[in-house]
Amino acid sequence: MSAMRIVFFGNTWVARDVVRVLRGAGEEVVGLVLHDDGKRVLGEEIVEAAGLGEADVMSAADLRTAEGIERLRALGADIGFSALFAHILKPPVLTMFPRGVVNVHPGYLPWNRGRNAQVWSIIEHTPGGVALHYMDEGVDTGPVIERVEVPAEPWDTGASLRARLEEACVEVVRMGWPKVVARTPPTRQDPREGTAHKAAEVERISRIDLDATFRAGDLIDLLRALTSQPMANGAYFDTPRGRVRVTVNVECEE
Repeated sequence: MSAMRIVFFGNTWVARDVVRVLRGAGEEVVGLVLHDDGKRVLGEEIVEAAGLGEADVMSAADLRTAEGIERLRALGADIGFSALFAHILKPPVLTMFPRGVVNVHPGYLPWNRGRNAQVWSIIEHTPGGVALHYMDEGVDTGPVIERVEVPAEPWDTGASLRARLEEACVEVVRMGWPKVVARTPPTRQDPREGTAHKAAEVERISRIDLDATFRAGDLIDLLRALTSQPMANGAYFDTPRGRVRVTVNVECEE
């Protein structure tokens, strides 16, 4: 079986390691789309992992131009792959690949579609984990190829849970990619199930009303969930002298 030709969209060390998994499986990365300068994390390492040069790299801004779309199309890739790429792929991109676009999402779909899954798993006590799925025009609504459960522990902060979710992102690709190659039918999501959140919702819940009454467990969950840099900067309350940020340290005594 010949190698699949992949256009890869990604950012951070997760993208780097996923590229290594794909190339280790014998696939060929023929093009890279990375975040724009200033938001790109470990870009040089991702390029090196892909075995490409800077001439083969596009930025997220290129996806907003007709020239960029045609440049992607000219690569003749079989499939797209997205790993922690913080830009929504529009239909001109989603439809150009014969095998579609696969995405690895740090949420246990259909739970926690959208952003900041680690925050909402803790606050709403929803299943935590990661999913490999095909992309459609919705946000994390496409058919699921493989999932790995990563439950939030009582001693997790958003940051510690996010770290474990990112590690699981690489593992779910190892598990699920053979199913992509074999064309194993994925499982369609029921739009009536699960949860979804936008990035702006974290800012909304971050402000603490000092006159409000909280159940102790709910307040602890909120504070530890929002200890989730860089996705959240901690809960806060306002005083006449300025804003006060609150983050917490949570430890389990054996």
